[in-house]
Amino acid sequence: MTAQQTITAYLIADKAADAIDFYIKAFGAKETGARIAGPDGKVGHAELTIGGDSFYLADEFPDMGALSPKSLGGSPVMFTLQVADVDSAMKQAAGAGAEVTRAVEDQFYGERSGHVLDPFGYRWALSQHIEDVPPEELKRRAAALYGET
Repeated sequence: MTAQQTITAYLIADKAADAIDFYIKAFGAKETGARIAGPDGKVGHAELTIGGDSFYLADEFPDMGALSPKSLGGSPVMFTLQVADVDSAMKQAAGAGAEVTRAVEDQFYGERSGHVLDPFGYRWALSQHIEDVPPEELKRRAAALYGET
């Protein structure tokens, strides 16, 4: 295992080996740790890195309480991935099999972003910084967006 972050996401997927391949194709992930497989071929643990940040991934193991979003009917968790070119990143993710759930557009808070749902039930916001917005301007824009005066 590589050096640990303070907090590391641990994703559970139905068909974790396919999920690893997807994250490599869709987001440019790298498999950075040794993949540990059980005798049944299931992925017991894998470590991936996107940019400089790591996350872990494993197959479902219901007897241990490790269930995927598909088994749970979805996930309330959304990951945000900062990218240099969000339009290209969205095309790459969609081309790898992600479903675009929110088209890319400029946001009032200074980001250009869109959302995808990956084939394993996780939601991702892909975001590109386009503008520094001072706090008072951010409050003004938010109020205007939400119809407040």
